[in-house]
Amino acid sequence: MLQDNVVIEVEKRTETGKNACNRLRAKDLIPAVIYGGAGTESVPLSVPRKELLGLFRKGLHQNAVFLLQLRGTDEKRHVMVRDVTLSPLRRELIHVDFVRILLDRKLKVKVPVETVGIAVGVKLGGLLDVVTRELEIECLPTDIPASIQADVSALDLGGVFRVADLVPGEKVRILGDAERVIAHIVTHRAEAAETPAAAAPATPEPEVVKKGKKEEEGAKAAPKAEKKEKK
Repeated sequence: MLQDNVVIEVEKRTETGKNACNRLRAKDLIPAVIYGGAGTESVPLSVPRKELLGLFRKGLHQNAVFLLQLRGTDEKRHVMVRDVTLSPLRRELIHVDFVRILLDRKLKVKVPVETVGIAVGVKLGGLLDVVTRELEIECLPTDIPASIQADVSALDLGGVFRVADLVPGEKVRILGDAERVIAHIVTHRAEAAETPAAAAPATPEPEVVKKGKKEEEGAKAAPKAEKKEKK
């Protein structure tokens, strides 16, 4: 997802190390690093915390391609957020990794799978069981979709929707096994729970019938036996 209208100003860091990073955070700046792209050089940066949080609230840290601009210059770079580090106790943002993106070079990213439509099998009392919620794809940065839709409307009871059934478009290639299951229709859970009990062998009755108290004890014990079967 290309977001050329989103520009985050950054500055190069001249100091590194734990103490230097803590001083930045005290100024409401987040230590960061940028790497990848045409070169292999990693550059330490500092980013305003509020701008980063605003970016994250819009969901633009997930596969979004936006611009970093070096403060005081016209130098800009297309980047993606590759990784974020949170403090273990307060879960506050303490570090960000950016990766340089070339718009004319394909890249591999993971995108969510979104099921759409009401399956025929669901209307008949079945349940839609979604097995795969994320897939890896390959495409140009400008063609990254927000999600890949799986139209399950035609799925009947027992029906299976696989990766091969997806229609991502000509510009997107889905990676991995084409037979991988995205979703399928299963029978109602209550019916599934009754199946083991129905298949269980009947408890012998002759001894229970002969003895009065044991008949009552057997009757009380029966529900426990049934619970074990359901587990």
